[in-house]
Amino acid sequence: MAIHARNLSKTLPRDLNGYSKKLQSLCQYAQKGDEKMSRKTTTTLTWTLTAIVEADAPALDSIDHASFHTGRTNDEIESPWGLDAKSLPSGILHVIKESDLEGNALESGVVIEMSSLRKQKDGGWFPFQCVMHSSRRSRFRPRGVYVCAETANSMEMVNISCCPPKELPKVIWIRISTLPEKTLAWLLSSSLRGDSNQTRLSDFSDLGDLSPPPPGEPLALPGPPNSPYEFM
Repeated sequence: MAIHARNLSKTLPRDLNGYSKKLQSLCQYAQKGDEKMSRKTTTTLTWTLTAIVEADAPALDSIDHASFHTGRTNDEIESPWGLDAKSLPSGILHVIKESDLEGNALESGVVIEMSSLRKQKDGGWFPFQCVMHSSRRSRFRPRGVYVCAETANSMEMVNISCCPPKELPKVIWIRISTLPEKTLAWLLSSSLRGDSNQTRLSDFSDLGDLSPPPPGEPLALPGPPNSPYEFM
């Protein structure tokens, strides 16, 4: 019994050292995992939607009657869903005008930045409060109606989360920015600009002042994504 105790006392420090190294390794692995999860969570709390102005539409002086192809990625914009041009909701139009980017929007397009994290308004962010949301029992994806407290301009947001389903944020912060150079380069070679040089009847005759077509259902913005993504 004494021999066994002596043998145990000799092996114990070595075993503890090995255990300590394994524990340290596990801690480092967990820390890296936490950092990766933190980066992923932050990314999914701020997401974007790119809006490209309809190329073959009549020239407009106001963004109120313009239509846009939209998508989170370039593939989405060139999909049937993205090619179906829609008008922008009054809430987004308000932010574009307040950001002095109406000219950029009519010339090429803009990026709609959305975040569920609290932002500073002096950084170009505008808060929208959720005032109504649909039930999950509906056969359609749940939606929320968001209103700007200062102007009562509004927008709808679709809950696209699935696994596990999450509630839409109570407050969404919106910022509008110009299209990045990489997106502009893609746009020039995309199918969206394929018919930009197409001749129209209005090029040969004066049709007078045509009233803009009645706007259809405004665009509903996508809610927080399930995973991070980039446009390209």
